[in-house]
Amino acid sequence: MTSLAEALSKEIDRVRQIQDQFKTLRTMPNVIVEPQIMMMEDDIGDAIKACASGDIVQMLRSYESLKGWEG
Repeated sequence: MTSLAEALSKEIDRVRQIQDQFKTLRTMPNVIVEPQIMMMEDDIGDAIKACASGDIVQMLRSYESLKGWEG
């Protein structure tokens, strides 16, 4: 069984990979990805803060929010 902290850490890593994919699109003409990259970074930052504080409710919210990102 995976703990919430482990699952959240895996989601953070997964979204970082998606974020990296979006960053490669920056060089394409007429492709705007900065808002999505910034929103992902905000979600990741919130998840890290929730883990650091041990706030279980915020960790669950962050986990669900990160799960919503698709590459």
